[in-house]
Amino acid sequence: MAEYSDQSNILEAAPQSSVTSSVTLLPSWIQGGANATLFLESMSKPGHGKLQLSSTNQWVFSPGNSADLDQGILLPDLTANCQHLLDTGQLFHGHSKFRRVYNARAQIQLRNSVLHHVSAYGLTSLVAPSSLKAHASLNTNDKDIWDGAYSEEFDGLSSLPTWEIIPEDKYCQIYKHIKILPSMAIATIKYDAHNRPK
Repeated sequence: MAEYSDQSNILEAAPQSSVTSSVTLLPSWIQGGANATLFLESMSKPGHGKLQLSSTNQWVFSPGNSADLDQGILLPDLTANCQHLLDTGQLFHGHSKFRRVYNARAQIQLRNSVLHHVSAYGLTSLVAPSSLKAHASLNTNDKDIWDGAYSEEFDGLSSLPTWEIIPEDKYCQIYKHIKILPSMAIATIKYDAHNRPK
């Protein structure tokens, strides 16, 4: 952030003649006619096409080899949203193989599911509940924080692409033939380098 701020100050302080008239935040490969792969969250599968700039300065993704902007997918405010589309695996440079697109999306979902955490900052007691009974006797604020931590962990685990949720009757059928790996929720508080709860 500091570097961006410093660069902005340099641009503002530079003489008017040395500042370019069109400063863009888009990557250099995004230009009219550029090949791209698009896989928006609303799309059932990715598609190859071209990026086009309309006469009203709106970016449009034209699928296939079509140059018809009316049949394309509008990418509203691409200058502001471009980095988000790239970071979330919705926009790719060139005609990427679909396998690569699906793998990238899976990696992003995996990363997002394991990188979240619930802050322990607001806890009034730094003693983790050791049982459901102890959890039930917590004050409302602490209970909400521990419930949030549990939900975050559960949702993160269930979103991993390594699980198959099965009904109880199927579990009972296969239990005799397959050793089931049990899981358990254990409440803990992690501390940072300064021994503060995080």
